Amino acid sequence: MRSQVTTKRGDAGETTALSGDSFPKSHPIMECVGTVDELRAHTALARLRILEERPSDNDRLADFLLWLLHTYFLIGSACSDPLNRRPEYRKRDIGPVELARLEAEQQWIEEQTPLPHSFIVAASNTVSAQVDIACTVARRLERNLVRLKESVPEFAAADVLVFVNRLSDFLYMLARKLEHPTHETVKYEMLDT
Repeated sequence: MRSQVTTKRGDAGETTALSGDSFPKSHPIMECVGTVDELRAHTALARLRILEERPSDNDRLADFLLWLLHTYFLIGSACSDPLNRRPEYRKRDIGPVELARLEAEQQWIEEQTPLPHSFIVAASNTVSAQVDIACTVARRLERNLVRLKESVPEFAAADVLVFVNRLSDFLYMLARKLEHPTHETVKYEMLDT
């Protein structure tokens, strides 16, 4: 039986982007696409943990994270075809509508989640730790997007960059909501023991 996923085209260290062009797997396009994949996996796991642990707002959070997972496909498509050579494969782009929804959800979380007046050293439960991992991957995606824009100056990355920047803020606040009211803050005196 022929594999549904194995093409053997990547065996030599190259892969084909959505644009149809081939690139080394280390190219900024592939770095971005791979980081989006990693972010998707961490966000999906966080969503499942939220549903399992059943915080009071689990349905709203799970629904929003499912929506967010869909936005990752828009981001991945933009990264994989930064010159928009195959617009038929890009169903739509990240724009003001998606940004407004992300910001509204973050505002809802911030209204119910006061932050401590100290740095947070670690998450205080497994689901908030999972969201913290997603947050760090979103920050890496932002750095990779900047590298991609430097590599392909014609890439119209402004809306995607703004969205991913806000995404890391949202994920940080979501992690804090999921651990509220128990935050593990920095206690410098612990370094003296």
